[in-house]
Amino acid sequence: MHPSIPVALVTGASRGLGTVIADVLAARGHDLVIGARDVEALGRAAERLSHHGRTVVPVDGDITDARTRARYIEAAERLGGLDVLVNNASELGTIGPLVSFDVPRFGRLYPVNVGAPLALTQLAVPLLSARRGLIVNITSDAAVSAYPGWGPYGATKAALELVTRTLAAELTEQGVAAVLVDPGDMRTRMHQEAFPHEDISDRPLPEVTTPFWHWLFAQDRERVRGQRLLAQQEEGAWLRAV
Repeated sequence: MHPSIPVALVTGASRGLGTVIADVLAARGHDLVIGARDVEALGRAAERLSHHGRTVVPVDGDITDARTRARYIEAAERLGGLDVLVNNASELGTIGPLVSFDVPRFGRLYPVNVGAPLALTQLAVPLLSARRGLIVNITSDAAVSAYPGWGPYGATKAALELVTRTLAAELTEQGVAAVLVDPGDMRTRMHQEAFPHEDISDRPLPEVTTPFWHWLFAQDRERVRGQRLLAQQEEGAWLRAV
C-alpha cells in the first residue's frame, strides 16, 4: 500500500460504537484493520465499511489471545503502518453488588478491559511512533462514578484510565499521544445486557457520537494528549470535558 494512506486499527468493531468509529475513520480516508470475536458479524461490518473505497482487513479472535494481537499488528504492517489505535473491545461482566461478586471473575474482566489494550499498545507503539500516531482508549462514566452494581466493570475502566494517562506521559518523546473517550449512555448490546428486562430505546444510538469522532481525528495530537473527553458533549465543549 502507498505509505501516505493513513491506517487505523479498531477493536470491538463488528457492531455498535466500534463500527461507528471505524466508519468515521474510513470516511476520513483511513485503511482499516478491524477486530472482533464474532466472525460473521465482523465480515458484515467489513463489507459495509469497504463501501468507502478503503481497504478493510478483518481479524477475528479473542483480544486476550497474544496470537490475535499479533495478527492485528501484522495486518497493519501489511497496510503500511499505523496512525490510530482504538481500543474499544471490552466486557461488561455481571451487574450486581460487590459484596456478592464472584471475585475470580476479575480474572476475565481485567485481561479484556485493561491487559489486552495495554498489550496491544505495546506492540503498536513502534508503528504509531513512526507516524506520530494516536491511541484512543474507550472508558465509561462507571470509572469515575460509584454506580451500584457496576463496581467490577467500573474498576477495570478506572484502571484503564490510569494506564492511559500514564501512557500519554511516557510516550511524549516517541510522538505518540493517548486519550480517553467516554462515549456516554447509548443503545448498544452491552447496555442491553446490563438491563436485560428493561426498554432502553430512549438511549441514543452510537451514531450520535459521529460528530465527535470527526472532530477528534482532525485534532493535532499534542492538543488532546492525556485528555478525558465526553463524546456526547455539545460541539466545542469536548476539550473541556475532563
